[in-house]
Amino acid sequence: MRTLNGWDVAYYVVSIVLCAVTYLGLNRNIEWSLLPHKTVLEYWFGFRFVFVENVGYEQSHGLFIIAQNCLGVKLFISLFLILVLGFLHKYKATQDKIAAVVRFYFGALVLAFFATVVRISVSVPFCTWDQFYLIHNTISLVIYFAVGLVLYFVMERRLRAE
Repeated sequence: MRTLNGWDVAYYVVSIVLCAVTYLGLNRNIEWSLLPHKTVLEYWFGFRFVFVENVGYEQSHGLFIIAQNCLGVKLFISLFLILVLGFLHKYKATQDKIAAVVRFYFGALVLAFFATVVRISVSVPFCTWDQFYLIHNTISLVIYFAVGLVLYFVMERRLRAE
């Protein structure tokens, strides 16, 4: 069984603070935070969006809204903490741990963004269905769970090989 030392606890506390700062930062200005999502969906589907204050980006024909919940910030937090809590202990040197936290942070951020864009994109064909929210939430759960699971097993295999 692995024991925690003071430095391990410090890395975990710093990681949790990073999560809180990121959560607050991304939710502070959703127009800016959702801009990458809007841009990708405009490119992929040819949609045009209009920003509605305190709501998000509304598709110009009213088909759907990219709302604050679409940010993927909770997925980011989950992925980042999976990486930190599950794999940081495998690094021994201080500089390796710091580098790992930085890589974990940006890797989780990018992965959460792509998973969120895929989740929204896969849901678009169902926007006119009566059960859209049920379908959208089911798609979200499947994609988010799969991303977390795949991330964990990829990291486990990668770090075992090192």
